[in-house]
Amino acid sequence: GKQIQRQLAGSKKRLTLELGGKGANIIFEDAPIDQAVKGIIDGIYFNQGHVCCAGSRLLVQEGVADEVIQKLRHRIATLRVGDPLDKNTDIGAINSKQQLEKIRRLVDIGEAEGADKYQPECDLPDDGFWFPPTFFTNVTQSHRIAQEEIFGPVLSVTTFRTPEEAIERANNTEYGLASGIWSDKGSKLFSISQALKNGVIWGNTYNKFDPASPFGGYKESGFGREGGVHGLLPYLDIPSESWQPQSSRTNGSPSTKPASSTSTEASPEPKADDT
Repeated sequence: GKQIQRQLAGSKKRLTLELGGKGANIIFEDAPIDQAVKGIIDGIYFNQGHVCCAGSRLLVQEGVADEVIQKLRHRIATLRVGDPLDKNTDIGAINSKQQLEKIRRLVDIGEAEGADKYQPECDLPDDGFWFPPTFFTNVTQSHRIAQEEIFGPVLSVTTFRTPEEAIERANNTEYGLASGIWSDKGSKLFSISQALKNGVIWGNTYNKFDPASPFGGYKESGFGREGGVHGLLPYLDIPSESWQPQSSRTNGSPSTKPASSTSTEASPEPKADDT
């Protein structure tokens, strides 16, 4: 993105950049847990994690952490890795050998830094670039898997105690594209969303889009917006037009009429001597 900016410098060309993210899903103790777990699974493992706004971080409140992790283990054990053209497939192929090597490298770094890895037993096809659904627990904010965009089916899980701690951890990244909040309390959804530094925030759902809504991020996630009117405005030249109303007098009193106004009074009949 920065290279593109440098190349376009001085060209007057318009630019919108969407540069990825490190989305955080926040599960509070009062959240609908089963609904939240489904949203977490869909948010990170959809399209094998090749999604700019993937929910690759999970922040779960301590009181429900064990329950959520247990349900995650059970759910990802049912995911099927295979041919993306097969309607029964949940996770398809990684898009390139280079990307697969990056995913493997960051997963190895996560283990080396002390996080606990979980991968279900999974039959991977012999040919192609494949990686099983994975998540890490005991992840700290300093771990690279919690900071870098992996762009693969890998989830990092951390816990928090208070809403303030959740906000601080969710915002503690160079990215600012998307996040999700899970709670039964509407007031909590609204208050937390106001504090998150993300361009897109979902409440009790994830990866749901309205074509009329703007999409884009903050910080290293880029600038500008896609979608709706907001996605068109940066590429429009909008003119500004103004005019001065006409002044006229009626019965000795000044009045104003717009320059484009027309009179509806009938014209007087011409006199004989006028012709």
